[in-house]
Amino acid sequence: MKILAIGAHPDDIEIFMFGLLSILKLRGDKIFLAVATDGCQGGNLSKKELIKVRKKETTVGLSTLGKPYFLNLPDGQLGDNLNHKLKSKNLVYKIEPDIIITHHKKDYHSDHKILSNIISEIVGHYIPVIYAETMMGINFIPNYYIDISDVFEIKKKAVMCHLSQKPDRFINLIKIMNSYRSAQCNAPIGNYAECYSFERSFPFSDITKFLPSPPKIRPFYIKNQIGFL
Repeated sequence: MKILAIGAHPDDIEIFMFGLLSILKLRGDKIFLAVATDGCQGGNLSKKELIKVRKKETTVGLSTLGKPYFLNLPDGQLGDNLNHKLKSKNLVYKIEPDIIITHHKKDYHSDHKILSNIISEIVGHYIPVIYAETMMGINFIPNYYIDISDVFEIKKKAVMCHLSQKPDRFINLIKIMNSYRSAQCNAPIGNYAECYSFERSFPFSDITKFLPSPPKIRPFYIKNQIGFL
């Protein structure tokens, strides 16, 4: 299968989608990666220098998955500009993925919201889209979980490649988010999970057969603890 992950900014794929993509890569799927904006607003360097630095950080951070495409759209300014949609559309049509992974339309950042809408409009009813969790899970109801415990250290290393972003804070973020989602599946402490949302629509009423198996069920027993509780 061909999987296309599209993040709004450099480091978004690493933070929100890296675990699932790593597992899909190990499964043998072809992984394609794209970063929509140039990231020029996220740091103290000049915009020109920051674009260069963040592109290098992203290339290194995603190196275990593949080489990313950079659409070089203006950071913080994604919108109704026809060129923004056209660049995204050309990429999707070039790759012809079986599944796309991107941000949720209710995420915290305007670029995340707009990119989500752009991708949804482009693919219509031709390609299923899986939406990554929002920042801290706010306004997000997942319906697919994936255990990423075996690849969590690789995910941490990928996030740490973004030195311009003071990545220690994002390591703390993913530890909280991914351990909480794992606990929701009653996995023991020390496990991690990512979660996603898929909106069923014709003809993609069920895409579970395309995805890795969710975490195993661990019942909740008072006398015999086998999970988080």
